[in-house]
Amino acid sequence: MQKYNVDSVNLELSGLEAVLAERLTNSLETDDLLDVAKGLIALDKEVYKVEEDARKLRLTGQLDIQVYTALSGGYRRLSDRLTKLAQQDEHAREISTLYRALRFTNEAVSLSDYLRELAR
Repeated sequence: MQKYNVDSVNLELSGLEAVLAERLTNSLETDDLLDVAKGLIALDKEVYKVEEDARKLRLTGQLDIQVYTALSGGYRRLSDRLTKLAQQDEHAREISTLYRALRFTNEAVSLSDYLRELAR
């Protein structure tokens, strides 16, 4: 089994960015603002989960700081890029309102669930 490393992280994040950017762009084009907000929330939840997992690994002495730094920074950059993409749309205010309203509800799914919805 190959160890998860910085190159793996970068490859994973570039693929994820392509999929999420396409989905958000399509959702913006079809005025599915709810989907845009859910995607941004799912990404933010993933950032939080990475931070949470890193704390646990650090406490057990298993944290690979280079992988963590690449993963955490990569997700934050991805979140920033996709947020800017959503803000370029004329519906930025509505997306922001939906984001704030949904981020702590059951409507806000995890990133893996959000991506699974894509396969349907």
